[in-house]
Amino acid sequence: MAVVSITMDTRKSAEGILLPQDVELNILAVELFYYACSVFDRGGGPRGPVDDMGDLVQVDQISFTNPFEIWAVLRKIPISLARKVLDRVLFYQEEQDKRAIANAKAWQSVVSDKLDNIRKANKVRRELLASGLGEEEVAEVLGRILSDQLAVIEVHEANRPRVLAR
Repeated sequence: MAVVSITMDTRKSAEGILLPQDVELNILAVELFYYACSVFDRGGGPRGPVDDMGDLVQVDQISFTNPFEIWAVLRKIPISLARKVLDRVLFYQEEQDKRAIANAKAWQSVVSDKLDNIRKANKVRRELLASGLGEEEVAEVLGRILSDQLAVIEVHEANRPRVLAR
């Protein structure tokens, strides 16, 4: 059983505040991470629909302070598998850094990007449940969400105490 946390420094976001879309995107990131682990566990490629996660993902804590944090328990996902999937997602931060240098985003386009990411994440979730996707498609959308959110996802031992105050 793996425990994941997503941390987002809202002061460093383009808006400088926590938006409702941020909360939804970070929760969707936890769900997509679970689905990515499920797809990776069965060999990576599209092999039909994945099972609905049901109660296999439990959001344990949400902290609405800065940094904003979500802690979730991923039942039936071994920590070693979660770390392998996380390694595949992390390179997207480099791509985000390149995009940030290439062009500064206006506030309106940032909100538009968040709404677009919400649509993409929900589409990927529906496709995973209906017909399945490969790990690359899931990792790409998850990586884009995390990097656009300036969020960090970590995998922890299940028995590690959760520290929310920093």
